[in-house]
Amino acid sequence: MKGHLRNDPAWLEAFFQRADEIFVSFSGGEFPYVLPLNFVWLDGRIYLHCAFSGRKIDLIRQDGRAGFAAALDVTIVREQSTTWYKSVSGCGRVRIVEDMEEKRRALDALSLRYAARCPRPAPDAMLRRVNVLRIDVEEICGKERSPR
Repeated sequence: MKGHLRNDPAWLEAFFQRADEIFVSFSGGEFPYVLPLNFVWLDGRIYLHCAFSGRKIDLIRQDGRAGFAAALDVTIVREQSTTWYKSVSGCGRVRIVEDMEEKRRALDALSLRYAARCPRPAPDAMLRRVNVLRIDVEEICGKERSPR
């Protein structure tokens, strides 16, 4: 079977439920700055948590464009000179989440996703200590290549 594009919402939802991390490429410097990050997919957006300062935040303030990619079920089949996989890649604009309820919802979803021992709902004190980023997805492409 050749690779098939998979952009239906149910496939994307299932993919993002299983992917452990997402690689995000931040624009704004001489070269892209790529990081593997914990994330959650909510309502067609990608949410991340991070510190309030650092290279990533500086780049977002310069240029909010970002690319992202994740992969699952990667198997190299040497006998057939091929690879089976599921992947998603795309791009969008990164925003710092200012709305406290949106931030709480994202942190609660991240906490559930990674089975963190954080209190839920996230208390106001936690919201003030943690930065939440949102990638508003502009383009996304899922792809799957499997023996079936």
